[in-house]
Parts: sequence; C-alpha cells; structure tokens
Amino acid sequence: MIKLFPYIVAVSAAPFLWVEPLLAAEADWQWSGHLRGSGLLEYYDDGNFLALTRGEQLFLNGSVDGRLNMALYLGEFTNLNIDYEVVGRGGQTRETINEAAEQIPGVLDSTLYQATLPSDDDQLFSLTKIVSEGDDYIVYHRLDRLFLGHESGLGNLSIGRQALTWGNGLLFNPADLINPFAPSDIIRDYKIGSDMVLYQNGFDFITDLQLVVVPRTDEEDDLDYDQSTYGLKTRITGEYGDLDIYVMKNYEDPVLGGGFSTYLGNGVLRSDITWTYLDEDSETKSFFSGVLNYDRSWTWSGRNWYGFMEFYYNGLGQSDPLDALQSRALTDRFRRGEIFVTGKYYIDALLQYEAHPLVNLLVTTIYNLEDNSFLFQPRLNWEVSQSFELLLGINVSEGSAGSEFGELINPQDGIGFGNPSQAYLIATYFF
Repeated sequence: MIKLFPYIVAVSAAPFLWVEPLLAAEADWQWSGHLRGSGLLEYYDDGNFLALTRGEQLFLNGSVDGRLNMALYLGEFTNLNIDYEVVGRGGQTRETINEAAEQIPGVLDSTLYQATLPSDDDQLFSLTKIVSEGDDYIVYHRLDRLFLGHESGLGNLSIGRQALTWGNGLLFNPADLINPFAPSDIIRDYKIGSDMVLYQNGFDFITDLQLVVVPRTDEEDDLDYDQSTYGLKTRITGEYGDLDIYVMKNYEDPVLGGGFSTYLGNGVLRSDITWTYLDEDSETKSFFSGVLNYDRSWTWSGRNWYGFMEFYYNGLGQSDPLDALQSRALTDRFRRGEIFVTGKYYIDALLQYEAHPLVNLLVTTIYNLEDNSFLFQPRLNWEVSQSFELLLGINVSEGSAGSEFGELINPQDGIGFGNPSQAYLIATYFF
C-alpha cells in the first residue's frame, strides 16, 4: 500500500497527464477555501488529573488552519476534486498530556486522551504528514479530498479520498459510520475524508441508491477485508416521506438498519435504527442503536427561529461511565470515532435565534438521562462581512462526581479526569 507522503504529489498530478489536452479548451476550475484561527481557554476541576499534573486549573490553547478546495471540471460529466489543508495547534493541554505520559506510561493510549490528528494508518493512501512537532504543538498538512468523479446514464461513480454521510440524525447519527461528526462538534464545515469507491444512482421507485467500499489496511499495510467497510443504502420516496434501508459490513461486524423522514405539522420527523452483530470475542453478541428527532423553523416577534429535539439510544452504553470504558466493543468504537458517549439514553436539543440577519445566537444541550449530567453549548455567530465570520462561545460540562459530563473519579487513587469547561473565539476568513 502507498504509505509515503511524497506519493501525494504523484497521485495529485497523475490525472493531469491524461486530461492535459482538455485543460486549454474544456476544463473549468473552481477555487474556494478558508483561513481560520482560534483561541481556547479550558478550566479543569482542582482534582482533575491534568490540573494536578500542571499545578494549574486554567489551560490556554490555540490553533490555526488553512484549507484550499479545488474542483476541476473536465467537460460536462467528469470532475477532479483536490482539497488541501494545513493545521497548526498546540498549547498547555497538549504539553501537560505529554508531561503526564512521561510519568505514567500509557496515558497517550487512553481513550480519554487520544490525539486529535487525523490518522491515515489504516487508509489505502497516506496523505497526511507531520511537518513539525513538539511537546506543546503540532503542525501537519494533508489532502482531505482527492477523488475523481464521473456522471453517466448508468449512475455516478467517484473514486478516491472523499466524504460520505448516511443517516437521519442531527447530533447523534448511528447510521453514519464513516468519520461522523461528534455530537459536541460546533464547526461542521467538512467531514474527514476516507479513501473509498462510491456509486450512486436513482430510479423511479428507489430515488437514491448508494454503494460504497472503504478499503483499509492492516499493520503491515496490506489490504484487510476485516478492517474495511462495505455498504448499501437505498432510499424509497413516497407520498408521505422517505424510507431508508442500510446494509453494511463495518470492520468485522455486519450492520443492518432502517430509517425514515416525514413532514409532521410545520416540521420534519426523522428516525434511524441500526442493529450490529458483533464478533464472537465481544462481551455481547449484538446491539441496537437508534435516534428520533424533530426539527422546525418559525417566525416570532419578527425574528427567525429554528430548533430541534432529539432522542438517542446507545446500545453499548452503561449507566456507569467507568464500567462502560471497560467494554472493548465500546472503546474500539471510541477510537474509530463511531460512538462518542458512554451512557444509553440521551436527549439533545438546539435553539437558534436570528437577532440580526448577520448575528445568530445558538444554544445546544446534550443531556444524559441516566446520571443527569449534561453538556451546555451557548454561542454567538456573527457574519462580520461576506467573507469574515466570528464565533464566540462556551462549553460547560456539568454533573455530579462519577457522572459522564461531571468529574469521573478513579476508584484506585481518587484522582479525577474528564471534560473541562471551555471558552473559545474562532475567526474565519472565507475565499
């Protein structure tokens, strides 16, 4: 398998060798992108593992990133997409985690302190490279999209690194198994891309049919069937809404699912249910997950409003977060970015108020129904100009000791670990 970053140049340039005659006459280029900078202040409880390691409770962090998106249209039916990004992030949190890792081996392997660098370890191509790295910072660049698409009367085919979203979830999305957003993600411009082959078509009765193959590799960089994902999605559109059917093989596990969306009153009701059969070495043989949500927009006092409520069931969850983190089936999905919570039952909601055509106030809440802990995310989004945007907000994790969004306590030494409360400012320039 291709695991060397210099191949990025070769892979990126290869399509131009056969499309060069088209460039002068038929090719159409489109460019877009952004530059973004952010500052993040984190507050940990005084008994938290990281606060004890550093001797302080406030941690200052920051990041900058730039993204350049290029779409090259080769005639009417073929396009080449290349999205490049460079990211630098760092601060006191990263420095403290690395300091703790020197004192306690295995900290960096912990589910709670996984690195946020997108990994290409099991991808078909290695399109990510670390430029520079230190105890308190990391700079990397990568190709997040690199795929060739073609439309014909037989359907649409795209090959390469791209993104795909399935499912009807709004914050939680159990049917979306290929790099889904975390429910706490505030910025959702782009999903992380994966190497895949995607075929799409539509018919009179089945309005959307998608076949996807996501090949992955093992530790020796050989193609591994048991690490890959294969999926079929069909959407049937009727008079009252849409019906979705999912058939997948995700890593070693068969996954079946179904969902629907329909208009209800002035809003839309959606749902998905998935059933996953686990391999024989797992603690349980199978599990269900599901989501049900309702969203609508309205006008009140001359202002635009939007909101939704959602119920989520996690079949691998447990009432005690520490017990849940002992489950290999759950922690494997934590590491792969498929499941993000430890409990079973959740309610989440969003309310958006348009205070001005360029200023929106938003509040998101994720509530664990078993331990009554929650994540509260109010924020202000200001479109300063057509190309410049400011986002200011806080993330407040609240709950009793031992709860998911509270402070988890290690029963062996009484040291706490868990989510900090955060305040952030993000500035983005679009072009």
